Amino acid sequence: MRADVHAHLFPAAYLDLLDELRRDGGDGTRGVRALGGGDSEHELRSRLAAMDAVGVDLQLLSTCPQGPYTDDPTAAVEAARCANLALAQTVAAHPERFRALATLPLPHILASVDELNRAMEQDGMPGAAVGTSILGRPLSDPDFAPLFAALNRRKGVLLVHPVGESAGSPLMQASKLDWVIGHAAEVSTAVLQLFQAGITVKYPDIRIIAPHLGGYLPFLIQRLDRHRDWFLPKDAPSAGQLMRGIAYDTANPLPAALRLTAEVAGHERLLLGTDYPFEQGSSLRDHIEYILAAGLPEDQAKAIVDRNAFEWMGG
Repeated sequence: MRADVHAHLFPAAYLDLLDELRRDGGDGTRGVRALGGGDSEHELRSRLAAMDAVGVDLQLLSTCPQGPYTDDPTAAVEAARCANLALAQTVAAHPERFRALATLPLPHILASVDELNRAMEQDGMPGAAVGTSILGRPLSDPDFAPLFAALNRRKGVLLVHPVGESAGSPLMQASKLDWVIGHAAEVSTAVLQLFQAGITVKYPDIRIIAPHLGGYLPFLIQRLDRHRDWFLPKDAPSAGQLMRGIAYDTANPLPAALRLTAEVAGHERLLLGTDYPFEQGSSLRDHIEYILAAGLPEDQAKAIVDRNAFEWMGG
């Protein structure tokens, strides 16, 4: 079963709500609408054709990085429920081809736990997708503990996706580096903050996915382990041990980076991810074929492409 854990769906009704919610005078959701990753009949036909062309059997859908995050709890819940309804309808129409991760009305934690429970129980969603930060607050914020407890109790999947804020760096944003290197900074920062707070140790049954091969973390593993006392509690496992407790999607088509991440985290922790619809056509194919040509042992490469992701989702 060739499953892709990093695929976005941007339902039109949900994007309409987000534009009403934000009213920031910018382009709103115009950019993602232009990608063709919506839920219209035409867009879904094109998506299925693209999946067939590269042999992807199943996509795990999420609405990130278009999160419904706002200080207004009523608006956040309305938007999250709209997204999840659209996701559930798409999955129901194509149950053999799609699964979906819930969109949550963070930072409103009780409402988010309620929506997670509803989505997993009623819609059969395997978990949720969240931003690397929520309105400037880290995922390791103690207020979010009930969400991790609920995910752990249900053995849920948690995709931690960049939000485009460059981990709060105005220097990156001013230089238009937010989606060039800023996204990797966000992933790296969010994962290390989860490690610092002991989230992955306290809640070991959450199936966390860090996208884009975990950002900078594999490249910096020697430094992270050497200076562990600087940023980890004294009784915490090493960074290398902690990194082997979560999974990483492969949406970073550089063979050397893949080999490094396999060495650092273990090939069984690498899950196929393409970042559709941001990657389409020949780029979509490259996101799969580079794994098979990266120089890993054949059995490991085939497991990454055709087995690991489906098993991580719970089969």
